Amino acid sequence: MKEIIERLITAENYPPNGLPVMLSGNTGVGKSYLAKLTYQYCVQEGLLKKDAPFVVLNCAQYYHNPELLSSNLFGYAKGSFTGATTDFKGMLESANGGVLFLDECHRLNPESQEKLFSFMDTGNFERMGENAVSRSSKVRLIFATTENLQENFLQTFLRRVPVAVTLPDLNNRSKAELKMLIFQTFIEESRRLQRYFRVAPWIINHLFNLKYKNNIGELKTTIKLICAHAYSQDQMNSDIEISSDNIGNSLLQRLTAVNNQEEICSEVVNFTPESRLTDFVDTTISENSRVNDLMTHLCDVEGEFQNDKLTAAMVIEIISRESRALMDEMVHRDKRDHNESLKYLINIIQQLFDYLGSSLFVKIKGNAVIAFASFIYLKQEVDLALTVKAEKSVHNLLELAKQNATVEYQVLKSFLELIKTKLDFRMGEVDKLLLLGYLISLNLNYKTSNKHAIILAHGYSTASSIADVANQFLNKKIFDSYDMPLNVSIQQVNDYIQQYIHKNDCHKGLIILVDMGSLMVLPDSLKANINGPLLVINNVSTQLALFVGESIEKNIAFNEIGKLMTDKLTPEYSLIYPVIKKSPMIITTCHTGIGSAKQIQSLLEHSIPTSLHYKIEAVDLEYLKKYGDSNSVFEQYDVKAIVGTSDPHIKRVPYIALENLIAGDGTSVVKTLFPDVKDMALLKRINNYLVENLSVERLLSAVTILDATKVISSVSDMMTELEENTGIRLTNNQRVTLYVHVSAMIERLIRNEPPLVYKVVSSEERKQGCTKIKRALRNIESSYGIKVDQNELNYLYDIVFQL
Repeated sequence: MKEIIERLITAENYPPNGLPVMLSGNTGVGKSYLAKLTYQYCVQEGLLKKDAPFVVLNCAQYYHNPELLSSNLFGYAKGSFTGATTDFKGMLESANGGVLFLDECHRLNPESQEKLFSFMDTGNFERMGENAVSRSSKVRLIFATTENLQENFLQTFLRRVPVAVTLPDLNNRSKAELKMLIFQTFIEESRRLQRYFRVAPWIINHLFNLKYKNNIGELKTTIKLICAHAYSQDQMNSDIEISSDNIGNSLLQRLTAVNNQEEICSEVVNFTPESRLTDFVDTTISENSRVNDLMTHLCDVEGEFQNDKLTAAMVIEIISRESRALMDEMVHRDKRDHNESLKYLINIIQQLFDYLGSSLFVKIKGNAVIAFASFIYLKQEVDLALTVKAEKSVHNLLELAKQNATVEYQVLKSFLELIKTKLDFRMGEVDKLLLLGYLISLNLNYKTSNKHAIILAHGYSTASSIADVANQFLNKKIFDSYDMPLNVSIQQVNDYIQQYIHKNDCHKGLIILVDMGSLMVLPDSLKANINGPLLVINNVSTQLALFVGESIEKNIAFNEIGKLMTDKLTPEYSLIYPVIKKSPMIITTCHTGIGSAKQIQSLLEHSIPTSLHYKIEAVDLEYLKKYGDSNSVFEQYDVKAIVGTSDPHIKRVPYIALENLIAGDGTSVVKTLFPDVKDMALLKRINNYLVENLSVERLLSAVTILDATKVISSVSDMMTELEENTGIRLTNNQRVTLYVHVSAMIERLIRNEPPLVYKVVSSEERKQGCTKIKRALRNIESSYGIKVDQNELNYLYDIVFQL
């Protein structure tokens, strides 16, 4: 109930008028009682005036008449309905300046819920029949229900009630609370009847172990009946003994039917009208004084250590023993007191311990999970007020324990980091000292190696991931890890390793696995700071880590590890290609470069029906000539043909000149492209598509932004003059190539793009040919305002005279 009370206190202290509260829970759990206590708290704390009203409306009384419920809640005006002879001030108005408690509020119909959440938003409401008059009321609202909230309330209503708490059944509450309820009820009956009750211990014990289906209400009713039976048989006596003789047969049978009894009382209990609960039950929390006393004792121990009266080992033993005793007390304080919060803590800490066990290779035994959970749960009730001197003593003891229990401290440190992330829970030095002492007392079984090894790798979790996998396979913590930022400097890495060496005893050797060769300089900067052999290995991988880890386990010398690694960890590779049926492909290429080849690719893709599932790929001509069918494309695809302006001469793949496609030389060319297609009508249709899409004009439009008609005319004139000057007859292949190349050359020169680099062996014959080409280009140079240099002329020479 502690966390429920804290939430209610938070809600009521919210300015200016607190927050609406919803209390839910089964019948008899104490919702009405808690609502009344909340009101009393507000009065006591000055949040409400002493005479502030506490108004209760049980909505269940109006279940069959929602209009009557609404009128009682909001009030009504005279004449608003039959029988409304006067104005009536509703409970919302009557509770102004105080608390309105709406019990069984699930009986509110949707209309009333809407009116209420409108009031919660604005503080204003209207009486029935007073549509033009707006009234206000400053009231704190407390709702109570036994029903499911999501099924019985409008979501718009629930959003206006930010604090909703569920009261647990009595059977799920702590033994301490049950004990207090039993004794408090007997005290109340003693006061009401003005009698002294002497209750037999077995009755108290049986009441304590009884299961109450109807919760607190059933408990109180049972005790009332016990007292009533005893009183009715001995009304004249002011001192009444309650035992099996005078509680009635039905109650006696019910109490004696209880099995597995736990005793809380061994003597007759005397209740008087003047009795107080503290006469029977210690309602104070003992942890506070217990921890304070323990810390005082440990501070004295630290003083004796400083005065050389105790050794470090003796101090560690005392810390361990006392911490274990405290934790055991917390665990056994109330075994049944496992409320939802504590159960949640136990579940979380179990998960954290499981993770620590696998990642640190440590087995945490005993009741450590429950002990840690109980400590964290109960420490909220501990309020330590240490002096400056005591704080210093605690700090010194913690440092001493850390130095002498490195394994346990590593477990604690990892646990604290996890619990902070999981629950945003932070520990002070007193907490750390007590938890560390407890871990020391457990004698942890810790699997580790006597030689140190660390993995350094760039990236968010590269090193830690490799280290975790290797440690898991080896079932022992061999490797530590350092996940280095990408921009880490060699000096920062060096500083980290020096700190690692300082914190760990590396006299038996240190192995460092790194991911880059640049870190191989580490030995030079570290050799002055080590007291044992140092082995640094680069190109870290999981396989390498496992090999080194196994070598450490076998106690193989460091120099042998280096040699064996070189012999056994040579890289291997295996390249495979899909074994499925290869998709058909046509390769496009062009003498003028990959750009034109891609344009040809695009034109073909628009000419070939998608139903054939052909892949068209542009490949550089020089690359094809150099590597032939060793290109991976030939492994992944079934290359049917190569289409272009120059034959790369690949033996097993037919070459089809682009001009043949442009010329539309019948279906024979198409058959070569599509050897698996037997439908002659389809082949003819494809041929028509190719002729249509691969005309010179369309081709030039694809490879240049210039006016294709003008370019074709200019290049055609150039080729006519060239034939006249040289006496040669240009082939269709050469003409297509010249159309494509010259148009691209014109555009390149107009854009002032980097000039073509084309190295050739000069000759007299070449010079004469270039002169004739230059003469034929005069009109193009003049028309487009460009100048064709020698590299371009040499390239054109090879097309005209050598293609």
